[in-house]
Amino acid sequence: MGRTNYHWAMDNVIDHYLASGSDAPALVIFQTDGGPTSKFAAERYLCKAARLPLFWQFIGFGDPDDNEFAFLRRLDELAVPRHRIVDNAGYFHAGRDPRTVGDDLLYDRLLQEFPSWLSSAHTAQILQ
Repeated sequence: MGRTNYHWAMDNVIDHYLASGSDAPALVIFQTDGGPTSKFAAERYLCKAARLPLFWQFIGFGDPDDNEFAFLRRLDELAVPRHRIVDNAGYFHAGRDPRTVGDDLLYDRLLQEFPSWLSSAHTAQILQ
């Protein structure tokens, strides 16, 4: 199987956002079927990105018993402010086949933590 390098994708998202010149909040939907090759790098990028107006919504799909998804839960629960200025990530597992998740449930889960991040990001002056 191939490698999964979250930090490469995260770096591209960050670069694209910065190059856009926008200061508007952005919701990044990050789907994966497993954990990253470098957990350290993925965690580091998430923590660095916490100072930007980016919220990372991680979605896992595949075998729900796969221990790799524990890492995504860990990213979602990284301590604030010990590791990052605000909680800039959420996670949910979409099951073995994400196409079976109903639209209402999918959108509820996608946006579940976004409003609280908006509030925290305003308080931390990440958003103007």
